[in-house]
Amino acid sequence: MCDANDYSKMFVGGLSWDTTDDGLRKYFSEFGEVEDCTILRDQDGRSRGFAFLTFKDPASVNAVMCREHILDGKTIDPKRAIPREEHLRNTRYFVGGLSHSTTSDSMRAFFSQYGKVVDCTVMVDRESGRSKGFGFVTFEDASNTDQLVGQPNLILDDKQVRKTSLLSRSYTVRNELIAL
Repeated sequence: MCDANDYSKMFVGGLSWDTTDDGLRKYFSEFGEVEDCTILRDQDGRSRGFAFLTFKDPASVNAVMCREHILDGKTIDPKRAIPREEHLRNTRYFVGGLSHSTTSDSMRAFFSQYGKVVDCTVMVDRESGRSKGFGFVTFEDASNTDQLVGQPNLILDDKQVRKTSLLSRSYTVRNELIAL
């Protein structure tokens, strides 16, 4: 069963490497009282570029979702974190072997033939900004993705790619899985 706190939690992606916990908390305090705010960091203490925050009032999340956000010179991407048990119908795939020319938009267009794509991300290197050759695609539900599972050879941007279904963990983020 979910408690009210489950609907007050947000994932915030696209953070500047320079954004601090305090700066993030201060920014989102404009929308309501922030109970918890944590930027995830690697073993060397460097930002991983995303955070989780929890508002006291779930209505604050709705206020955040109604507009675009720029923090420390970067457009950030806040999304409501949804408890796993409410999200089991959604399907997320790892996509490897991507061409360096593949973008999130071209990947979204390609995978749209298999169902409604709700999120599509090509992972990029933090220093060079170049594609790491893999990404993630998330479908609204699994109803049309059976076709995808049965496809042994997928060609995207003139390169064969491989896909693997991911198992969910404790929270999803508007159709994107996040390990807590």
